Amino acid sequence: MTQQPPPPGQPDLPPVQPPERQYALQLHPEGMGTLLGAIAWVLGALAIMRDRGHAEGDEELHELQESLEPRLETLLNDLAMARGAVEGGGETDLGERVEAAYTRVREAFERWIQLTAVDTASVAIGQRLAEIADEAEAGAGDDVGDGPDEA
Repeated sequence: MTQQPPPPGQPDLPPVQPPERQYALQLHPEGMGTLLGAIAWVLGALAIMRDRGHAEGDEELHELQESLEPRLETLLNDLAMARGAVEGGGETDLGERVEAAYTRVREAFERWIQLTAVDTASVAIGQRLAEIADEAEAGAGDDVGDGPDEA
């Protein structure tokens, strides 16, 4: 579709964009809790990646966390407002069901943290042992010919 020039005497205005459509999402309490838990999981993983990046001098991981965290925080805020509108701010059966579903996901995340921590520690220990072995071999090679029998 070609844009027509404005009629004589009318200002040349940019085309009007239709309003941005928004998604509507209806969640049952378990779905709300699961979604909240999943977002918390991602936020936790991003924090771990950021810390790992700092430890390894990899700013890309920090930048990734900085770019995604505000979007996820906005989503959490939207979900909190939706929850408040439905639950009315008081303790309700709906709120308890949301919290129960959230807790299941949070506990799974905590278990995942334990598993990945063990894996990370195993890799780090293995790398350090390999470095120690390499250093010992290099040191033993430097000592060749320095014995008391040499004269």
